[in-house]
Amino acid sequence: MTDGFKIAKRLTADAEDLIIRAQVRDADGGACHAVTFEKSRIDYVTDIGEGISGIALKTGARIAVAMPYEELERKIYFSDLRDEPVLDLRAVTGDAVKSAKVPDPAKDFAAAAAPAAKDGYPEKKPFLDKPLRIALFVRQSGEQNFQMHFVIDSNINWAGVEGDDGKNGKITKIPLRRGQGPFGEDTLIIDMPRAAFMEIYNRAKFDGLDELDLRDWTRRRDPDNTPAPKPRAPDLG
Repeated sequence: MTDGFKIAKRLTADAEDLIIRAQVRDADGGACHAVTFEKSRIDYVTDIGEGISGIALKTGARIAVAMPYEELERKIYFSDLRDEPVLDLRAVTGDAVKSAKVPDPAKDFAAAAAPAAKDGYPEKKPFLDKPLRIALFVRQSGEQNFQMHFVIDSNINWAGVEGDDGKNGKITKIPLRRGQGPFGEDTLIIDMPRAAFMEIYNRAKFDGLDELDLRDWTRRRDPDNTPAPKPRAPDLG
């Protein structure tokens, strides 16, 4: 059963986010199904009226909730994870609000507040500096061993990032502020030129991405000097 999960253990181990359960209807308006998501996926909470409120997710999805706005706000944003790690809204979503509708994106406050771009000027992007999770293949120092690895950009010592020549071409050395890479080294070595790495990373930060996939750029190259696989450009939105 779901209640058997070690929620407290999960929170102390690797999560600091409220877990939310709700009922959502099929796209064709048929049956309802239970879904689970974290609070960090919520864009905002809105008041619909008559004791009904709504949750707007960052993906654009909308979930109506048979609960007053202030109460839903308190349960989502002011709960103590040590006492209430899970917010179960299944009884007040789905069929409980069958006729309710959360306002469309074009009518909500976020869209209304978006400034119109001036003629001849690019659209203004918001200032965002959120953690960026990078996926890449790391080479063992002096060896041909590779292993996929994930690193958060806030754990990188950017002042020490440098380029060098490796066995298979240009490499980038990425020193860590804390912890070690997959081979027990405090510096990650990737088969990718420093200039390319920095350009793609900076573009991802500019676009406010949460994740950056560099696996195609850094995947293993054959050690017999055969041509490296052509890297596929990462999806930067």
